[in-house]
Amino acid sequence: MTASATEKRASIFVSRTSVDAGPRPDPRDRTESMTRALQSKRPSLLIGAKTLQEVYGEEEEGPRFVRFVINVYRKWGYMIAKNAWLAIFIVLFISSLGIVNIFFTPQQNDITGYTPYGARANREFAVYNDFFASHGQPVATYIFGVAKDNGSMIRTEHLEEFLKVISYASSNITLYDEASGKDLSFYEFCHSFCLANEPIRQFAGGMKVYEQGLSTARIKLNYPTSTVLGTSFSLQPNFFGIEFYGDDDKEDATDETQKLLSGEHGNATFNRRDITNVKGVKMIAALLRAEQREGWGDKKVKAFEMKVVDHFMNHYSNDLIHVVPFSQTYVEEEMVRGGKLMLPYLVIGFIIMCCVSSFTVMLRAFYMHQENYFKIVLAITACITPILATATALSLMFLFGIRFSSILCVVPFLVLSIGVDSSYLMIHEWQRVTKHAHENPIKGDSVGRRMSEVLSEVGPAILISCLTNLFADLVGSFTSSPEITLLCGGNMLSMCVAFIYQMTFYAGLMCIVGEKEIERDDVAVSASVVDNKTKNIHVQIHQKVARNHSLARTPSKFQMTTQPIVSSFMHKYVKIMANSIVSMTVVGIYILYLTITIWGITRININLSTKKLFAGDSPLNELEDLRVRLVLPHFSMVTVIVNEPGNFTLPDRLKSMNRMVREFEALEGSWGPDGTKYFARDYQTFLSSWEDDYINVEDDEAPQILDPTRYNEEDLRYFLRWSEYVFWGGLVKTKNITREKKEPLEILDKFVLTAGYHGDRLGEWVQRGHKLREWRSVVDRYPEFKAEVYHEDGQYLDLIDNMVTDTWQAILGALVCMGVVCFLFLNNFFTVGIASLSVLSICCGILGVMSWFGVDLDPITMAAMIISIGFSVDIPAHVSYHYYTASRSHGASSSPEDRLTQCLSSVAFPAVQAATSTILCICSLLFIDLYMATVSCQIMIICVVLCNMHGLIFLPAILICIDKARWAFSPRGSKRPRISPRQRSNRAVKGTLAPENSAVPDRPAV
Repeated sequence: MTASATEKRASIFVSRTSVDAGPRPDPRDRTESMTRALQSKRPSLLIGAKTLQEVYGEEEEGPRFVRFVINVYRKWGYMIAKNAWLAIFIVLFISSLGIVNIFFTPQQNDITGYTPYGARANREFAVYNDFFASHGQPVATYIFGVAKDNGSMIRTEHLEEFLKVISYASSNITLYDEASGKDLSFYEFCHSFCLANEPIRQFAGGMKVYEQGLSTARIKLNYPTSTVLGTSFSLQPNFFGIEFYGDDDKEDATDETQKLLSGEHGNATFNRRDITNVKGVKMIAALLRAEQREGWGDKKVKAFEMKVVDHFMNHYSNDLIHVVPFSQTYVEEEMVRGGKLMLPYLVIGFIIMCCVSSFTVMLRAFYMHQENYFKIVLAITACITPILATATALSLMFLFGIRFSSILCVVPFLVLSIGVDSSYLMIHEWQRVTKHAHENPIKGDSVGRRMSEVLSEVGPAILISCLTNLFADLVGSFTSSPEITLLCGGNMLSMCVAFIYQMTFYAGLMCIVGEKEIERDDVAVSASVVDNKTKNIHVQIHQKVARNHSLARTPSKFQMTTQPIVSSFMHKYVKIMANSIVSMTVVGIYILYLTITIWGITRININLSTKKLFAGDSPLNELEDLRVRLVLPHFSMVTVIVNEPGNFTLPDRLKSMNRMVREFEALEGSWGPDGTKYFARDYQTFLSSWEDDYINVEDDEAPQILDPTRYNEEDLRYFLRWSEYVFWGGLVKTKNITREKKEPLEILDKFVLTAGYHGDRLGEWVQRGHKLREWRSVVDRYPEFKAEVYHEDGQYLDLIDNMVTDTWQAILGALVCMGVVCFLFLNNFFTVGIASLSVLSICCGILGVMSWFGVDLDPITMAAMIISIGFSVDIPAHVSYHYYTASRSHGASSSPEDRLTQCLSSVAFPAVQAATSTILCICSLLFIDLYMATVSCQIMIICVVLCNMHGLIFLPAILICIDKARWAFSPRGSKRPRISPRQRSNRAVKGTLAPENSAVPDRPAV
């Protein structure tokens, strides 16, 4: 922009002021007098070029690192102004590729991803998978059936219908086998577990024989072990919610409850005691389990499991029973569906943020008398920038092989609600610089100079915010579980990319918009010069410019109306907070707040159930409720993988194994030998059946303690292929050894044993965690077998022991990082101490309030809190730092009212604006019936509210009380701190050039 254009723009502003002021009274007189009386010097929002001048007398005397950052920002402002279009094009091109990549990347979830790093459950799960998934993920689909009338499932018609369900799933749903070129049903490709559902058929057959009046002498359908025609089988893996016959049951055929539980025919109902001790069964479970064949791949197995799920969820309907399928694939699909539910609400959050951003930016533009449609463009683009940054960051993660977990769908909400604040700072500072340029024209003014001044002022604050978020997420990435690492890592990378995009894309757009604003001003200047010539006053105006060097723009009516109101409100607020009684009362309320929150922390529950991973309408939530209510109290099964059983032909080796098994059976709540599956016992029966001392399996006195001398490796292969014991082929692994002049011998390599437990409290997480520790202690006493304990809830139960440690370590690590970053920029221990203690207080508040709301402590809660730490440090740091700078600029003897006035005039409006936009944006997550979305939203809102309460209420009261107490106990006549001549001269001349001394302040002054 040429010097003549600058002079023309200066001329038009003075012309407007002179012409308008002539014929009528100037309405600004009262406003200007009030402003001069009440206005305080406004330093940077946190720390920038102006703050260094305010505090240290000269910018060159500030912290060396801050001066270096400011110099870099100044150079970058000129550079981005010259290459604005190039920066915008590069960012749009890269982010467009990222968006496309995200849409074509499938989501992949890991049900063990919430297990803490180093947890024993991770090793146990790996051993379990290694045993059963030799060729890949096995087929493992459960089918649960419950009566629609909430009655018993062992009624004849209900049993028959459930058997039809098993038959259809096993025969009609197929999997294509490329080796044979055929579609194979479960019965055709299963090998070891084909008879897993045989107990259901046997029980139904025995009941049918009884109802037909045939002989039942060799039928005993008892729970847990039944016998039909000499064959024993366990009902525990299939029947749940058992109700037994008791001595107080009366044989009353008219009892409707008994009919509902056992059948329709009254006489048959109560005579069933002759063959069974089971009065009713609430739920029956069937299992389709088979090992994956070579060449199938996990994708084909998952497709088969989802075929089963799709049929019974979408195509099956019956008036008697309700069928719920379950598989690991179904769990993963439901987790993916929960993540996808959040995406439509991202659009809602974006629209809300755009509206809030446009309203607040235009509100300030009207106040600054700089309203134009370019401000709306900047406001909306401020919301677009975090979305582009998130798309780029997540796409980079996927390109490097990181899986797309559903929890990453939360990241756009977090980045949008937090990242837009930096754009607000740039917009507001641009308006201040533009206003300063109007009032104090500079020869050779340009967009580059204005952007350089903007970035040198707000750049350090934006960098501090970026670093605090980065280090908080970095700490969270290393102190929790894989899923939380993904969340914190995704948020950390997104915030870094958002910072880069704000310095390139958004700064470039502001330069282009600034060019348009300057061009518009130039047009107005040219038109005004022509008009001035016609009025023959142009020379007089230039003389006035030379004398006053002040080109004040006429305040807008909006500013004239609102400024006295806001200033009056701020003045009254400061006066109230500075009152001794009020400040002490607030401190008392703060102490009460700490007491209540710490009490809440002591009663917080640690829990992560699978229900928290699914949407609220997921059928798996119903199944989880049934499992907790019916399955776990009756039959909680532990799986023990024995990796090195050794040679059982050695008497001591087998005896040691038998002792370990008996210790499992001796634990509280054990079903004993009836609930234990131990292959050596069946093998003993198999060997005995070929000898004269054959053990009758129906004999209750049959020995359970095995004789080691009866173990024979030669016959093990025949035992595993015997039709009655073929299911052991899936639980016992063998290996071949070569022998001289003999065929290879198939010997035991490793095997699995299971034990069952019951107890009314096993539905509670804490009780199951206690039981898991008991199981682990048993195998730890027999290290020679290298056995591992696996339980389906083990990945979550380990959270109970690790969650508290992980949480306090994460908070402590984040606090240390926040303190280092703040000290690096602010170079003041007082500010760092106050900010760190405030963050700790906010963390206590988050945990305490969530505890009183009934929210559990889990990895999702911890991750959301750690992410909150990143931006919770901003407002307390602002308040403490500005209060500190006020004491230096106004002197140690300045009153608390003066310090608080300067502090709140800099912090209050940005804090309220950021809080409003963040809460309104993140509230869109409340519409999603998903735990991770709801908890993230609740914690974010609580954090924002607590940040503002600490920054605008608690901290001012505490600082005022500290100052008054210090003054009360300090000796009279204390000297004021010495001020260097350079600082004194700098303060003396600052009023002539500083933009704060203009008649129109950039924000409501007090």
